[in-house]
Amino acid sequence: MVREVRIKLNERDYWDFLTEAVENGHISLEEQILEIINYYLIIQRKRFKPNFRKSALKKLTDEKVGY
Repeated sequence: MVREVRIKLNERDYWDFLTEAVENGHISLEEQILEIINYYLIIQRKRFKPNFRKSALKKLTDEKVGY
């Protein structure tokens, strides 16, 4: 499923963004926007991904616990 996203920019912001896209080697604004979205998604997904390491986990022991 593809969704359509519409963004309203004033003329100055549009031309500034277009200039950045061209300087970064992108042919169109769409390519630049897709790159930004992909970058954001990668950062967000890594941010919420649990990072478990065996060395960081405590081993369970059969120690008696006094009650």
